[in-house]
Amino acid sequence: MPPKVITITNQKGGTGKTTLTALLAYGLAIRGRRVLMLDLDPQSHLSSLFLRINEVENISDGVLELAIQGRFKIRQIDLGVKVSGEVGLIPSGINYIIDVFRGMIPAWDPQAVYSRLMTEPAINKGYDYVICDTPPELFTPTMWGLYAADYIIIPSNMEELSLLGVKILLKEVIPDVIMKSKKEPKVLGIALINITRRVKSDTIAKLETSVVRFVRQLPSAIYSRVYGKLFFDTLIYRDDELRDLAYRPRRWEIPLSRVINRSSELRSEVEGFASEVENRINNFKGMV
Repeated sequence: MPPKVITITNQKGGTGKTTLTALLAYGLAIRGRRVLMLDLDPQSHLSSLFLRINEVENISDGVLELAIQGRFKIRQIDLGVKVSGEVGLIPSGINYIIDVFRGMIPAWDPQAVYSRLMTEPAINKGYDYVICDTPPELFTPTMWGLYAADYIIIPSNMEELSLLGVKILLKEVIPDVIMKSKKEPKVLGIALINITRRVKSDTIAKLETSVVRFVRQLPSAIYSRVYGKLFFDTLIYRDDELRDLAYRPRRWEIPLSRVINRSSELRSEVEGFASEVENRINNFKGMV
C-alpha cells in the first residue's frame, strides 16, 4: 500500500510549516511509524535541521531530482533517541534557488512529485507516511506537494496575515487542487502553532467559528473535504528553543529529541498532535 502523503502548507511565511513537519515526523516515529520527509522548499530550512550546511549547499540527489525522474537519495535521520519507527529525509539544496531562477524545474508538471511517489518502490514499500514541507510561496514546489497530497494540514499562528493566508488557501487554492488532483485530497484541519499561553480558549473558539463560517460559504464539494472540527484540539505553544532552532548555528548537531524532551509540555503536545493526526485520517468526517 502506498504511504499516506501529508502536505503542510500556508503560503504566508513564518507560520510554522517546517517546525510542524519535523514535530509531526518525530511524533509519528515514536508511535512506530515509518516516515519520510520531503523538503520542497529551496530555502532548505527543514534539511538544515538534520544535515550539515555544507551538505545542503549543493544537493544533486534531492527532491528536485525526485521530481525530474532523476536519482535521489534518502537520508536516514537520527532523532537522538531510540524510537520504534524511523524517519528519512529527501532534502532540498540551497543550489535549487539557482535552478528556480534559471527555469530549470519542471514547472509545466504540477503532478511531477505525485507521479514519482506512485511508482518509486523505495518509497512505496518503505514508508507509512510522506510529509511534505512546502515553500511560503505558491510556486511549482508548493503545487508538487499539494497535488501529491492525500491530506493537507494548514499551520497558523494568531497573527492577522497568517490567518489571512489560511483563508486565501482555503478559498482560492484548495478548490483547484481538489478538482484537478488525481487523488482525493482532504484538509485535516488548521494547526495552531507558536502561540502564547496568554491566548484564551474563548478567543480560539471565536476564531474557529469565524473560519468555519467562511469555509461554509464555499461549494459543498469543497467543504465536505474539510475536517468537520476545523481546528486541531492540540495546540503547539511557543517554545523559544524550538522557535529559534532553524536559525541556530550548527543546529544539525542538536538532536530533535533533546529539544522536545526538555519540555514536558512540548513533548505532550507533539505526542498529542501525532495521535490526533492519525485519528483524523482513520476517522475522517467532513463538514456537513
